[in-house]
Amino acid sequence: MTWRDLTNNLTIKLLALLLAVTLWMLAKGFTNVEMDIKVPVHLRNVPRGLVVGGRLPSSVQVSVVGSRIRFVEFHPERLKLELDASNLDEGTATFGSLEKRLALPPEISVLRLYPSTISVTLVRR
Repeated sequence: MTWRDLTNNLTIKLLALLLAVTLWMLAKGFTNVEMDIKVPVHLRNVPRGLVVGGRLPSSVQVSVVGSRIRFVEFHPERLKLELDASNLDEGTATFGSLEKRLALPPEISVLRLYPSTISVTLVRR
């Protein structure tokens, strides 16, 4: 093979190479990836005269999945799980469906969440 054979139709060859690299990057960007993140738990609006009795987990472990391209602008360190205690009274309440309380982009979904429920016990001061 000579230099002339390599440079013959160089524009078309470079364009084909560019197209191949672009298609490869697009295909790679749409593959699904899974990420495990630790999300802090915050209890807010505890009624006056009540305090948390017992332990409240400081965080939950969440496994999320989505296309690789969606994770480019995803900031897991900004996530938090907020539990609203404003309607609670003395006693124990269980919060479920925790995945719905996370503000995730619609293209990223929860695979697993541990613990799946959080129980909060409120007692009088």
